Amino acid sequence: MRFDPIITNPGRLTILTALLDDARQDFVTLRNQTRMTDGNLTTHARKLASAGLVQIEKSTRLGRAVTYITLTTEGRAAFSRHVTQLTDHAAVSLAKISQQPVLATQATEDTWID
Repeated sequence: MRFDPIITNPGRLTILTALLDDARQDFVTLRNQTRMTDGNLTTHARKLASAGLVQIEKSTRLGRAVTYITLTTEGRAAFSRHVTQLTDHAAVSLAKISQQPVLATQATEDTWID
């Protein structure tokens, strides 16, 4: 099973997760929510944008420049696929664990037995 390296990066995964509830956020709000530095957020957002998972828009609000980052339909679908892969991977791992033989332990003099 191979996970998408664009999404598995912790910084980018944090951004995508933050955009799930509110798909369009201004840079400052997203920075505060993710607790990332300006540089980290910019770098990861650009990487996500180049993959088509988010859209970066620049506009003005009250005469000031504002950057908005929006989760795209492809971004939401990619995140959903990632979660499905994680769930499937966890289910397979749990199934393998439950099939492992359990070794019986021998009682020793130090073992408390009622």
